[in-house]
Amino acid sequence: MPSTAQPPYWGKLLRSGSRGPDVALVQTWLNRARRRWTAIRPVVVDGRYGSGTATAVKTFQMVAGLHSDGEVGQETWDGLYQAAAGQSTPDNVYPGIPLRMGQSGATVKSAQEKLQALVTGLEADGDFGEKTKEAVRAYQTVEGLAEDGIIGRRTWNDLFGL
Repeated sequence: MPSTAQPPYWGKLLRSGSRGPDVALVQTWLNRARRRWTAIRPVVVDGRYGSGTATAVKTFQMVAGLHSDGEVGQETWDGLYQAAAGQSTPDNVYPGIPLRMGQSGATVKSAQEKLQALVTGLEADGDFGEKTKEAVRAYQTVEGLAEDGIIGRRTWNDLFGL
């Protein structure tokens, strides 16, 4: 079992009010962790850290023997990944919502790192800006995908070889 998550923790605490693809990834992992710990209530994968997600995180933390505060820091991020990976999950599972301009975090950085191997001059800084959008469009053109500059499920799976 891996000791740290894929993608690696971004360093930004996720809590009530947080939004974006990293929250959606946590929600995806929580739903997969339910296979092992049925006490975790299912959550909607929408990228919004509301009360349902906070409750599910807190429950996960309790059943996994972690500090139970309902927030996702390094320990909870890695624990959720390990619980999901234990369910035969690929290392870079689709985060559950499309990645697009203005978003940031671990999932964006992970996609940028994959794109760097194909598109020169792209910095993997975790911020989905104009350069990332251009790189995504170029990748989509080469791969025969819809050229919208958004990393949806099909582009993600193609990029990560899933």
